[in-house]
Amino acid sequence: MQGNPDDEGIGLLTGEEAAHPRTAPATPGAAPTPAPAVAPAVPKPEVPSPLTLVAADDPIRNVTAGTVTTMSAVLTSTHAAPGSATVHVEIHYTSTYPGEGAEWPVAWMPPGKRSFNELVARKEKTTMTLQPSVPVPFTFEVTAPVGVRYGDRLEVHLTAEWAEGGRPAKLTLACVARQAVLAIKTSRGYEREVADTLLARAEEKPDVVFALLVPAALRGYVFAEGMSFEGVREMLKGIRKARGLVAGETTLKEVEPLLVPKITVEGFVEGAIVELISGPFKGEKARVKKIDQAKEEITVELIEAVVPIPVTVRGDHVRMLERGGGKPGG
Repeated sequence: MQGNPDDEGIGLLTGEEAAHPRTAPATPGAAPTPAPAVAPAVPKPEVPSPLTLVAADDPIRNVTAGTVTTMSAVLTSTHAAPGSATVHVEIHYTSTYPGEGAEWPVAWMPPGKRSFNELVARKEKTTMTLQPSVPVPFTFEVTAPVGVRYGDRLEVHLTAEWAEGGRPAKLTLACVARQAVLAIKTSRGYEREVADTLLARAEEKPDVVFALLVPAALRGYVFAEGMSFEGVREMLKGIRKARGLVAGETTLKEVEPLLVPKITVEGFVEGAIVELISGPFKGEKARVKKIDQAKEEITVELIEAVVPIPVTVRGDHVRMLERGGGKPGG
């Protein structure tokens, strides 16, 4: 059967032909037509916010267990007209012992209120009207729990958004748990015994007491470096001659003088009359002949001895009776 001449060159497309359609041959020497360039999207510029949010004092506080700390932030609008702003409050807890850290109670005093409200949920917000350049304070009351661990951290994240848009103002306030220096009252002469017993218990619970100090110059006291009053008080129960904790935290400035050894010959001068309070000549009176500051020793001559024999003793083995008019020894 002969086909129609008008249908010449027309037929069904095979699969191969469909996959590779014919293209017009390129003109020799002609450059390829470039694809139209796509213009990159230009980000919309962010409108600056008229809000400023700053801490009223130190934004990070080191606190001890069982203490209550007050932290404040101040929100201010620089807009020329009054406007509305929304403040979001979010609480975050971080513990060096995941899953064991105690939750910190947090209360806050929103603007216009006169009492603290407990932040039950970890996220809250409040909306207010701000006057131009009039600062609005936010106050938070943070309680470090008794069971807090060293390095545990609470953060209060604040975000203030202007109703008309713009970049939000942000601020973070934080409290970090630290150790405290606590004074333990003991019976005089039993300081070392109490400290040894407490040390044995502290080795079983290393997160309660970190260090102990038994100062020789202060009788009747032992100092403990620990996380909480309750933890140390619990460990003291049943320890013989331990009379309890002194109320309040002891500062490092109060303890520092006890860490520096006192020169035992300080205050003695040559020619002074002293009494020997230790050693074979205990109870004898003597006159100071020489003072050695470096060795903390004093050379004396016994007053009642028939033959004056120099005797060298430690500075803490003599007691001043009469200072005399001599000069300090070297």
